[in-house]
Amino acid sequence: MLLALALICRLAFLIAMPRVLDTADAVHYLRAAEHIASGSWLAVDPKIPILYPAMVALFHLSTLDFEWAGRMVSLLFSVSLVAPVYLLSLDMHGARTARIAALTVAIWPWLMDYGCRVSTESLAVFLWFLAVWLFARGLREDHPGWMAGAALSFIALHETRPEGTFILLAAIPASLVLGFRVAGIRWGRLALFGFLSGGALLGHALCMKAVLGHATVNHRLSFIGEQPEGSTVLVEFAKTFIAMTADVPAVMLGPVLWMFAGAGLFMAGDTQRDHRLEIYVLFFALIQWCVAIPVLSPAPRYMMATLIAATLWSSRGIVMVGQWAGERSAHRALRAAPAGVLVALMGFQTLVTVGADRVPGRVPREPREYKAVGEWMRSNVEAGLIMTRKPQVAYYAGMESRGPRLDDSLEDILVMARAGSFRYLVVDERYSARMAPALGPLLDPANAPSELRLLRADLSPYPQARVVVYEFVFD
Repeated sequence: MLLALALICRLAFLIAMPRVLDTADAVHYLRAAEHIASGSWLAVDPKIPILYPAMVALFHLSTLDFEWAGRMVSLLFSVSLVAPVYLLSLDMHGARTARIAALTVAIWPWLMDYGCRVSTESLAVFLWFLAVWLFARGLREDHPGWMAGAALSFIALHETRPEGTFILLAAIPASLVLGFRVAGIRWGRLALFGFLSGGALLGHALCMKAVLGHATVNHRLSFIGEQPEGSTVLVEFAKTFIAMTADVPAVMLGPVLWMFAGAGLFMAGDTQRDHRLEIYVLFFALIQWCVAIPVLSPAPRYMMATLIAATLWSSRGIVMVGQWAGERSAHRALRAAPAGVLVALMGFQTLVTVGADRVPGRVPREPREYKAVGEWMRSNVEAGLIMTRKPQVAYYAGMESRGPRLDDSLEDILVMARAGSFRYLVVDERYSARMAPALGPLLDPANAPSELRLLRADLSPYPQARVVVYEFVFD
């Protein structure tokens, strides 16, 4: 029933919030999927973990649109997340808490949002919770299927997100949490896990050697922590650390879920509780938080698994507070009040998210103007290389793009365009004009030099999110 509820909520969210590609990463995943679908595996950017694009290519068989195939993959695994969250919570805290935990992920608007996006997050968090649950079962139950399933899930996570490598490596120390002084833990189970996961990592490294000329289990890591444009590594690290420690958890969970999480963590009661399993899950959540910091981006999505894990204690808190209220009041209906608060909170957040998108005169969160401009270019101009900071326009135009650096001057941009055989320049107000000083004045065609010929400046439906399309004209 909760799986059905999750599906209904996400479909309703998708209908209420028309989607477009909202990140550059989404374009990269779809480009990789197109290469895979055409059989050009070697053309895939080796920085892109392969599993999500491969699944998009597979789902593309049922639709002619790669963008919708990407959403179908996200939708499937966003709905499916209910199952491993329920099962992990069931082992930790029992059936009543497990139902609340599953309900939370079913109706959480943040997860609904990502369940409708072209992104790896829904697949990654599903694999995260599935792997953590299966590995715990594999350590405690004498059947090789559990540990084999855990190894495959961790490897799949490794092939979905760069941080998946560290979550996989964390499994061995995590096993000490469940295995220390507990009878029945057999080292043969860990040997099976090590053999399967180690063999998969070796195979991955050999494939990378064939492509790159050197063996690596995670090519993306060499690009993490690079000098950010317009800043320094130390500054961005400090900003990210502060945001991931205070701002992001406070905003994404809010006072209600944190309050219940505290109750769930510290309240004693007669409900089922597996303290060793709780520490085990907290360990993985901590590892996920640690590996998010070097990305140098405070985006909440990098902590999605950690924040969902925190709601396992919120769910126990809801059950415990409800039980406490029911026992101390003549109105036994108060027992359901904490769960009602959860549903009301999630419902309110959903209405705010959808409502904010429909306020007249407000620029929507989704960059729909990129799609409008890209589709116009596809239909009205000859194909050519586009200079733009956001590749979504070029993707919808069916063209390729590269962007100027944020600190490039207008003269630098013109030199780059001439040397690189660029055909068009697209300046968008939502991002590029705000970040790159040289591009801002070009939102007004009157400021354009003679090397730029205006094509259209009226394609965006939002006056506060203008997009101007120029053609380079060189003598």
